Amino acid sequence: MFWKPTEEQKLQLEWKWLQSIAIFLPVSNVFMPFFAALLALLVSFRYGWKAIATPVTRAYFGLSVWMILTTIIAFNFGTAAGGLANFLPYFLLAATTSFIIRTPTQFVQILWLLVFSSIFVSGFGILQAIINRPDWIFPKVFFDSYPIPMGFSPDRRIQSIFGHFNEAAVYLLTIIPITFHFAVGKVKSISKAQKWIALIALSLAICVLILTSSRNAWVLAILGFVAISLYYRQWKLVGGFGLAMLLIAWAVFGQKFGLGGEWLRSLLPEGFVNRLTSTVDPKLGDYASTADRLNAWQFALSLISQHPIQGWGLRNFPLIAQSIGYDLRGLPHEHNFFMAIAVGSGIPALLGFVTIIIWTIWTSLRSVLAQQTEGTIVIVAISIILCLLSGWLDIVFYEPRISILLWLLLGSMYGLAKSSQLTQIDEVSRSNPQS
Repeated sequence: MFWKPTEEQKLQLEWKWLQSIAIFLPVSNVFMPFFAALLALLVSFRYGWKAIATPVTRAYFGLSVWMILTTIIAFNFGTAAGGLANFLPYFLLAATTSFIIRTPTQFVQILWLLVFSSIFVSGFGILQAIINRPDWIFPKVFFDSYPIPMGFSPDRRIQSIFGHFNEAAVYLLTIIPITFHFAVGKVKSISKAQKWIALIALSLAICVLILTSSRNAWVLAILGFVAISLYYRQWKLVGGFGLAMLLIAWAVFGQKFGLGGEWLRSLLPEGFVNRLTSTVDPKLGDYASTADRLNAWQFALSLISQHPIQGWGLRNFPLIAQSIGYDLRGLPHEHNFFMAIAVGSGIPALLGFVTIIIWTIWTSLRSVLAQQTEGTIVIVAISIILCLLSGWLDIVFYEPRISILLWLLLGSMYGLAKSSQLTQIDEVSRSNPQS
């Protein structure tokens, strides 16, 4: 009898390729998307559409067709066609990842590599803070066309290897829950050395997250730790985080609303307090970011109301504003990811996008193999939700590395769900050999 390799053995090349993407993901936002695209094309041509065709993949395909149709009739076709690159390749990457990852062991391994590679992001951020020479520019050939200053910005923020502070913050925000899960020893299948590395990665990531001064990421990080504590059923931690949030809110905003809290406010770092207060206080300079967002959202809602079905074309938002003389106050986009989808491809595209995400997470959490991940799949779901929630106040998904990270996690989750279904079908066929 001839030896017949298993599906996992057939996919060794693709599996090694995917691991390489996870390890080197932070290094470049040019080479890594190209490397990921080659993997997706390899799987598509080598195994064909039927191999990756699943209910979720068909949903991706349907959404892609709709986005292409709305691009054809867009306000500016060329810009909208370029906007497709922010969605369609990542849909294919998610489908490819779900085809390659089939076991809980693979799932945990790919997550561990993402945690390990995050040390490069946070480590570089710490290096920037230590050197603090913003006039020194790191060679941009390693990343993209934007400069990487080796120090704090004028408003005391660190961007690490990303083009903007918020991009670095969301990348780390997405990784931190997974890193925490490894660091506290919840995953028994990793070694003690890996646990300690995860602890180092967690400490560095939290430090750099603070240094990015991203208010959005700060709040979401706390909510993420509350969600993790709820999952762990650590009620004292839940209460502690809740009390801490109330005290911080009292200290920062109490004086403005006549509730006191000045004594506690004096104990907190001044920069931290001013950064949060400026969110609602028009007297402070940073309030401009809030006012500009409200202005952009108002315009976005008016555009959605005018073309609720077909939209105006992806990435066309600033072009439309310019054509009618609407002042966006320098903002390049809607600063809301979900509004951006609705403005670009209409409300049907937004509903389809959200439905696919919810369907993927729900199906994955209910799968048989999910129970063998030592709770890791739940933590990944929390990471994905935090990443997407960051889209309420900003759009960082135009940064390829963040999009790759998001869709890699979604594809990994669904890979287990798909494998669970195949396992159940195989067990049924074995129990009924004559059927």
